[in-house]
Amino acid sequence: MKTKEPENKNFIDTFVPSRDTRAYLHSIHHEFTDLEKATIVANHRMISNAEKVEWLTAFADEVADEALKSRILAAASEIRESAWEGYAFNEELFDFVYIPHDFRHGDIVRGLCDDFQTEPYLETVGIILNYFDENYERYRTRGDRGGDYSDVQLCVNIKFNGVDYQGEFEHEHINPIYIERMKLQENDERQAYLDYLVNVCTRKYYDKKHSADHRRNEPADDENAQKPEYADGPQDVLEQKYLGCYLPVYDSESGNWCVQTSHGFEYGPLEYVAGEFSGTGLIYHFRRNGEEDHAHSFEEVLAALLDAEGDLEPVTDYGEYSAQELYMLENVKWAIESVRQRRRPMTPEELHGKK
Repeated sequence: MKTKEPENKNFIDTFVPSRDTRAYLHSIHHEFTDLEKATIVANHRMISNAEKVEWLTAFADEVADEALKSRILAAASEIRESAWEGYAFNEELFDFVYIPHDFRHGDIVRGLCDDFQTEPYLETVGIILNYFDENYERYRTRGDRGGDYSDVQLCVNIKFNGVDYQGEFEHEHINPIYIERMKLQENDERQAYLDYLVNVCTRKYYDKKHSADHRRNEPADDENAQKPEYADGPQDVLEQKYLGCYLPVYDSESGNWCVQTSHGFEYGPLEYVAGEFSGTGLIYHFRRNGEEDHAHSFEEVLAALLDAEGDLEPVTDYGEYSAQELYMLENVKWAIESVRQRRRPMTPEELHGKK
């Protein structure tokens, strides 16, 4: 008589393409329920509809729960009638499935389906940023808070298509069964940039966490004492507040712009939210002290220019700056140098008489 472990091992080996997720599931002896198995197969992106229908129909014969059996057969029928091959949304089986994984902030990964390639220097290179243990805990309990199968996915920042830089706002939401870690060669120039991103995001995360811990340890004033505590934090409070807002709106209390998108709830500065809302974003490259860097707003570029006391050159190769912005940068640099030489503020006549 077969035990449950080999049967589940066979399911994981058959339907979890990612070697990393597969190995982790085996290492913790994870077992999927019948509903979870059926949901994974019904929504699988790497098997044909015919294979799905065949497996689901056979599996339904083994299921003792009559209500679940009916759902599985209904899903199989829906998939059979679908014109979409490989993946198509089905209404019968789209429940949240907790898929344990050990992907965290800083992991360089590739996807195993859609447009991802797997040949070196051709594959799409992604990285997981700002996904720490606390994020994983929220993911683990998402099903208890009304999540569905789309909430199983991880946000992967797509940084390179082969060796071509993809910009700051390219990302995909990918189920962990389709994600694998990848290793770049030690001399690969992409590695240095990815390491830089990881370090910056890590520093911001711990700075923010330290500030939050410090605030929690301070005595509460009257205003703060009247504010309710939310276990899920400010993001979940805003998400509930603006549930159903599909156009960006400004929350005056937190100072954030907020919007519900198809890939999840986004909040933050206007330029970031507008970028997530429209699938675009602003980026300005420049060289400072001989090294290339970038910012996501013109205001940040001006701040970097002043911080460097004029030692900054905009990178114009990508057409990111307008003529007006370049003109302003040139004149700010001129004013910095003029003040440095004169050791006093510029007079209106000198400013108006500049080149």
